[in-house]
Amino acid sequence: MASVKSTITEEFLTCSSCFEIYKDPKTLPCLHSFCKDCVNNFTQERTSVCSYPCPICKESFQLPKDGADGLKTNFCLKNFIEFVISTKKVRKLCSFCLLKDENIDATSLCLTCKDLLCPECADHRHRSTTLTFHHRVVPLSEVTTGKYDDEIRSKQQIPCSQHKEEDLRFFCETCDVTVCRECIFIAHQNHRCIDSSEARKKMEDNMTSLLKSLRQKIQTYQNAEEKAVNSLTKIENEKKEMNERLEKQMNDIIQSMVNSKKRIEEELNEFVKSRENILHQQEEYIESERKLLDETYSFCSNILRCGSDIEILSMKKEIKERLSKLQAENNGEKCNAVEIDLPDIKFCDKINCFQMVRKSSDKETNTPGDEKIAFINKEMKRDENDKTATQVFQKRPGTFSVIDEEKEPKTPHYISAAWIDDNTVAVIDQGNQSLKLLSREHSVIKSVATSNCTEVSSFKKGIACKSGDIIHIFNSSLELQKSFSAVTTLLTCHPQSTEVCWMSGLNKICILRNNDVKEIAIYEPNRQSHFRNPRYGHVLINSTFAVSDWDEKCVFLIGKSGCIARRKYIDSNSRPGPISSDSSCNLYVCDFQSDSILIFSLGGATLRSVKIGAIAPNPQSISIMSGKLALITNGRSILEVDLNNFC
Repeated sequence: MASVKSTITEEFLTCSSCFEIYKDPKTLPCLHSFCKDCVNNFTQERTSVCSYPCPICKESFQLPKDGADGLKTNFCLKNFIEFVISTKKVRKLCSFCLLKDENIDATSLCLTCKDLLCPECADHRHRSTTLTFHHRVVPLSEVTTGKYDDEIRSKQQIPCSQHKEEDLRFFCETCDVTVCRECIFIAHQNHRCIDSSEARKKMEDNMTSLLKSLRQKIQTYQNAEEKAVNSLTKIENEKKEMNERLEKQMNDIIQSMVNSKKRIEEELNEFVKSRENILHQQEEYIESERKLLDETYSFCSNILRCGSDIEILSMKKEIKERLSKLQAENNGEKCNAVEIDLPDIKFCDKINCFQMVRKSSDKETNTPGDEKIAFINKEMKRDENDKTATQVFQKRPGTFSVIDEEKEPKTPHYISAAWIDDNTVAVIDQGNQSLKLLSREHSVIKSVATSNCTEVSSFKKGIACKSGDIIHIFNSSLELQKSFSAVTTLLTCHPQSTEVCWMSGLNKICILRNNDVKEIAIYEPNRQSHFRNPRYGHVLINSTFAVSDWDEKCVFLIGKSGCIARRKYIDSNSRPGPISSDSSCNLYVCDFQSDSILIFSLGGATLRSVKIGAIAPNPQSISIMSGKLALITNGRSILEVDLNNFC
């Protein structure tokens, strides 16, 4: 039998309800034990029900009719407690002396009958009869050292509940209960009753497999718990890493804003310095002109005041010519001091940087050195099959300044382009999420970061591009001026147009002129519905609108008032693409699927269809300039095509 002191802790002997050492411990079906009084307490709280939950595991149990008394007593715990208390180094009183109401400390223990004995009783009284003469009396000092633990435990017995004078020593296999000697002859006659040691051996053999299975189940739960702990640890580590990345990104943004602030300060200083130079030059000019006038005025005044008649008359012609010349010169405009308004400094949330926005009242025009337009070379290519000469704008990457192609983050993908003038175009590079300005004469690029832009259009004062359902308006230097939301379709226009137009929803056209937005309602006589999926649009020089609708597979022609004048249906298998027009108000519509450009008049008559698959397959945008000169993009290239050379 294993040593009780080495295996049983005080926590094991403590009731989890009252947190005291068990007093008459009762065991529930779930094998959790509580003091009898504790069981009565937590069952009395719910008198209206028949079953009660275990306070520890919440498993329900039925309380016997006689209450906690009917539950099985945990004699194992009870004996453990009795044993631990008997072997503790605490004050113990003599059992015999207590019968005479005398409190005398015990110094010995009878291992046979478990009586505590003082020195007098141990030496003279306890073993003075024939019944107790052979009892084994030992000093308490030796008991507390654990010398007799095994012997004390071996003599602990459980009394029979039916026969108080007998201990339970046998096991009835027929009834599966422990019995005493009297029980065998009275209630368990002819039953198979065996010794407790033999029954324990059989039970242990049967329980081994059950305990092994339970051990495996415990291991499964331990593994699951370990996985849960590992998952929690992983989450915490990932959270820490995310916080570190967040901190780094925040620091990068702050550093970017600091750098942006320094750049804006430098630009502002350059702007102010250039304007100061203009004012200084104007000041010097005005000063020199004023001195010249002062000298002439002083000379003439002195002559008139001090000269004789003949002296004055002798210089009459020269004086009159000089005064007339000075009077005729119109220097009033040069004398007007240039009004300089410093630009506004605004923060752009989209690119997380400061931008310098010049006010419209600043009349000073940009010098050639101020313009940092990005450019690319063109080269001549000839298709061997078509033998049609086309000018191809080569892809040259860059951001804000001239850089080499190898430094471009991603391969350029040009999806939309628009003429600005005969030498300059604006393009959207979707591959690098940027809006670029390109020119024939210079191998230079200027770009501004954009997000998910799909269409671009130029107008007299700048450039407009569509990003999702938002239009961004830039000036000629690619500085963001305004943004408008709820945009369905951007309506491209001629470079000299003073307006920017777009569709909002399916029944409204918005027109931006200067700083005012005008809305025009779209309607069609005798029809309730018109647009279903407008994808592309264009404004002709006569202010007529043209809109490609993919679901309707036609181009809507809309008058200035918003009235739909007619529909131009394209091939039944094709969807009309981007639109442009020439000075004669003929319309050019891209057909992506058939690699062609459909040309028709404002009246809806088809003029011709140009196949360009040999040089520009899958056209994604078109912009017309100078008669029939078309600017076409197809992702890989930006091509300048003279459509007059096509039959």
